[in-house]
Amino acid sequence: AHQHYLRALPTAEDRKGCYVFPKQIVASTPWLAQIWSKISALRDKPALFVWGMKDIAFREKELQRWLSAFPNSQTVRLDTVGHFVQEEAPEELANAVVAFLAKETFHD
Repeated sequence: AHQHYLRALPTAEDRKGCYVFPKQIVASTPWLAQIWSKISALRDKPALFVWGMKDIAFREKELQRWLSAFPNSQTVRLDTVGHFVQEEAPEELANAVVAFLAKETFHD
């Protein structure tokens, strides 16, 4: 998957957005904290986490934070998958979503 992105963005100038984007996320920390402070409103909603356990950006610590916010969630841990779950394990992701949607009843 990573080679695909390098081919699409061959020069440093082409990759500038990819470089700036993570910095913008960090710069948005106060705004993100404000949103997170309201996460309990979603606590009882059905949630599915399909997590690449080899992700270098979002590790076990981040997963545990989400799981604490959604205690009744379902989790699929993909041990050999990194950050790009949808590209590295598309079949596993699709199967997890289909299974989740098949057994969940969604309410307002």
